[in-house]
Formats: sequence, C-alpha cells, structure tokens
Amino acid sequence: MQELLKQNNDALCHEIEQLQHLLSESEVDAPDELNAYITQIKKECDNLHQRVLRNLKYLELKQQNLLKDILSETELLTFDFFALNGQKASPILRACTSDRLSLKFLQWLHATHPQAKNIPAAICDGEFSIWLIQPSTIYCTPCTSQRGLRNLPIFFHEFGHLLYTLHKPEMDDLVNELQKEIKNRIHPNVVRNDQYARKQETERDTVVATWYEWAQECFCDAVGFVMCGPSFAYAFSMYLRILGRSQYQMSTEELKNSTHPVTWIRIQLLANRAREMGYSVVADDLEEKWNDVATALGVTQDFGGFYDADSFLPVIQQKLDDMLTETSPREFEEAEVSNQITESTFSSPVALLNMAWQKFLVDPDGYREWEKKAIISFLDI
Repeated sequence: MQELLKQNNDALCHEIEQLQHLLSESEVDAPDELNAYITQIKKECDNLHQRVLRNLKYLELKQQNLLKDILSETELLTFDFFALNGQKASPILRACTSDRLSLKFLQWLHATHPQAKNIPAAICDGEFSIWLIQPSTIYCTPCTSQRGLRNLPIFFHEFGHLLYTLHKPEMDDLVNELQKEIKNRIHPNVVRNDQYARKQETERDTVVATWYEWAQECFCDAVGFVMCGPSFAYAFSMYLRILGRSQYQMSTEELKNSTHPVTWIRIQLLANRAREMGYSVVADDLEEKWNDVATALGVTQDFGGFYDADSFLPVIQQKLDDMLTETSPREFEEAEVSNQITESTFSSPVALLNMAWQKFLVDPDGYREWEKKAIISFLDI
C-alpha cells in the first residue's frame, strides 16, 4: 500500500504541476474579462498542489497507521483534480480573443444581482447549459453563438438556474406549492378504491413529480423574458422551433422521463407572459410560428395529461411570479427594448440584443455587417 500510494501521489503531483504551468501560460493571452475566473482556478490548483505535497510528506514517515487516512485523502484529491483538469481548467486553456463578447455579457449579467456579482463566470464550447461549479460558474455555449448577438439572450435562461440555486430552499418550497396545486387540478371527480384507481393515482403522482424539474425550466424562461425582453423570446423560439417533432409532442413514456417540458408548453407560457406584460405582437409571433410548424408536422396539442392550459396555466404563472419576486432578477427597462438607437445602446447588453433582433427581423441581408460593427462598439466601451 505504501508504494501504491507513493506512485499515485507522485503521478498526481506531476499532473498538477503540469496544469499549473499550462494555466500560467494561458493566462498571458486570456481576455481580461476572464481574470476573476483564472484567479479562482489557479487558487484551487495551488490548493491541490499543497495537498498532494502533504500526502508525500506523510508517506515519507512510513507510518503504517497513517496509510488509511492517506488513501482516503488521495481518493478525494484525485476526484478534485479530475474535476479541475476535466472541466474547470478548460475555459482558460481554450480561451481566445473572441471570448470577450460572451464574457463581457456574463460579467454584466452577474453584476446585476447582489448574490451573483462576486461569482466568476467562464465559457466553454457545447450546447447551451450551465455548470454550477461553485464558487465559479461555467456557461456552455455553441461555438458560433459565442461570436454573435442573436443567441446570446439564451444566457439569461441559464442565469435563471444560478438564481434558483442561490435561493434553493425558498424556491423548492414554491415549487412544492405548485406541485400541490397541480395535483389538486388533476384529482378525479369520483374517488374509487380499486386497481384502476391506484393506477390513476400513480399516474397523477408521476405528473406531479415531473413538474419539480419542469417548473425550474419554466422559471428560467420567465427570467429570460423579464430580464431581456422580446429578444429572449425571439432567440429562444428560433433556436428550438425547427428541432423536430419532440419539441412539440412526446409520448407518455418520454414525458415521464423528461427533465424539460415539451418546448411547445414553454412557448405557450412565454407567449402568455409576453402578452400580460404588454407585448402582444411578440406573443402573437411566437404562437403563429410554432402553430405553423406544428401544422406542417401534423402535430396537435396533446401533452398526455402533463399539462392543460385552461387548468394549469394560471397557477403556474402565479407561482412563477412568486419565484421571480423571491429571486429579484433585474427587469428590462422600456427604453432598452424600444429599438431606438441611443447613447446607451452599446452600453446596455439588453438594449443591444433587442436592437440586434430588430435589425435581423427587418433587414436579414444587412444584419451581418451591422452586427460586426455593433460588437466592436460594445467591446470598445
């Protein structure tokens, strides 16, 4: 065991020192917007180095009674290094100048909330998602989306997941309240005590349980709209509406195992929120586009009992409002979505994203050239 632990810790020490060297090299050319994240990751790497050196020091004592503790610490150290080497270090080692756009948006986004403002953010390549690796956060973003404006509003949805985590006990309580409301709305009119009734009860419990994760996604969509306005609705809709039948309808078995609501449900909730906030044109556009695709696919609204607009929508929206009150995300200002170019257009990410979508919708052929100039202006501020 002594020799085995010595081998593993020697190997770990070598890899940690190698990673320290790589981080220092990459830091030289990394965008300034990544500095806070780099500082955090280098600190974690230094901590791992101290731990492995301590293990090696204890092993030099050749005390049999220490081996069990050293084994336990080596296991923990190995897992921590795998996380650092496999996920956390990647945004630094892959960093390039084009990251500045996304990183500047994320800096601004985190700064809008008192509990998020000191959490360093980074980006990595991948489908839109977020890794809550506290005390830092990594936003996965498709490669081309990192370099343009149209899809950046989706960051606001991912930011919603961070807000949920920062308020998790209170948010879980609100979701549990929603689950109880939903269960009440699918309770049978006649109570029976037979095998069929027990089967129905199991199915109702499945629907209720599914809404625990679904509610979180709907909350993040709501965060996206109240923070970013119409540009979030347009970006979210276009990104998902042509991804096939599963965005519109799933089988009962698929619904049972899904972590996200059918996207068509989310669009209905998003359109309802837009309309309630006075953006009927946006709501109509969402509904029209999704209905057009659904018709082309031959899909009708059938969500297998997991969602009923007449019964579920009011209570869901009310509970989402409560969740927004609890987390207090920054709400967009009317001037930021008016699509009028002002001095603040390039200093406010929300104004810039809404202007970008207006330009794209009105003049798609001229959009690319406008976007290039807009990004330069934004980064120069």
